Amino acid sequence: MFDNEIIPNKFVNSFDGKELEIITGVPYKITNNGNYIDDWGGDHGSTPRLSSENHPPGHHFHPRQLWFLAESSLRRGYKIFANGKYLDSWGGGNESKLHINSTDYPPENPCYFRQIWSFYSENNNSKSKIFQIHNEKNDCFLDTWGGGVCSNILLCSHFNSPTDVHYSKQLWKLIRIFDYKLNAIISNFEYNLSLNKKKQPKKKTICEKVFDNSTSSAKLTVAFTFQEELTSTFNFSFNESLEFISETKLNTVIPFTDIEKEFNFKHSFEANKPTTTIKNEKFVTTKTVELSPKSCVKSTDYYDFMENVEIPFEAKAEITAIGDRLKKDGKIVKNTKVDADAVKLFLRENNFRGKIIKSEGNSVLAKVHGIFHGSYVLRTYQKLEDMQL
Repeated sequence: MFDNEIIPNKFVNSFDGKELEIITGVPYKITNNGNYIDDWGGDHGSTPRLSSENHPPGHHFHPRQLWFLAESSLRRGYKIFANGKYLDSWGGGNESKLHINSTDYPPENPCYFRQIWSFYSENNNSKSKIFQIHNEKNDCFLDTWGGGVCSNILLCSHFNSPTDVHYSKQLWKLIRIFDYKLNAIISNFEYNLSLNKKKQPKKKTICEKVFDNSTSSAKLTVAFTFQEELTSTFNFSFNESLEFISETKLNTVIPFTDIEKEFNFKHSFEANKPTTTIKNEKFVTTKTVELSPKSCVKSTDYYDFMENVEIPFEAKAEITAIGDRLKKDGKIVKNTKVDADAVKLFLRENNFRGKIIKSEGNSVLAKVHGIFHGSYVLRTYQKLEDMQL
């Protein structure tokens, strides 16, 4: 991987192969008992410490507490780094201090496994974001050893079990601290039209015009253009909550027509709460009428209108997200598309109930269901009638 490449977003696996609720390539803060791992502004060879200060974005010390995970050549082993400096066991064992190292050791280097860490879920619960963090070189775990603010993080060769009185000293919580925004494009609507088979459009008159050539003995040709603005109402509701989606675009063919329409919503959809769109559309008719001598013709413009249609549907939602990501050189890229695993994690965190079909690249494809309501214009047309003089 080149230094300017963005680190992939992949689910982290525990030491025993379980998929965890954390991902690589996005920033986390790592805490124990309310204290944060902080690189303390140190350089190569220095020791990170515990800080009680949760430095907010924009603060000068904020980057010192932003830790990223990246995959390694070891399955279920990861590198942990901040500001381009890697957590490193530095060759020490039990009770030795954790260090930071500005060198990213490659797999063939004998120091490589000093920088490789694996994760043991709290109480063996893969949904937890609290872990014991294990070093692959010395078989030790990160441990506070009872230290508080400003103290070093140490290594412990003893694995504290949940029943151990010192268990909490090895528990580290990963807190995702970046914002993200989810967007959805919903298309491929499949409507269940069976409930509306007997529903017929209503025929409504727009206007009538009379062309009178009754006093002339010559043929008359009249060209005219008629324009009318008609109102259609479209209403969509979803069974699954989409209230965590920032922007939603719907692409659908309107039922009983071959007309495809696009709807853009700059807001979210709460479960089973309809969102209504009213479209005022202009319909233009251009016509040429030939009037025989001594004749009179009436032109009537009509439109067919579907009223109070209610149709269940299934559709496919392509969901993407933007957030902060990290390059291999340690530079943070703000507001860029994240990979599909990150999108899946955000959907889980928001209790998304749609069925995920597949995920690839930067997007997740899911099935969603809902109800379409509408009262709308199907078509406009015209009828010419000779009038008796």
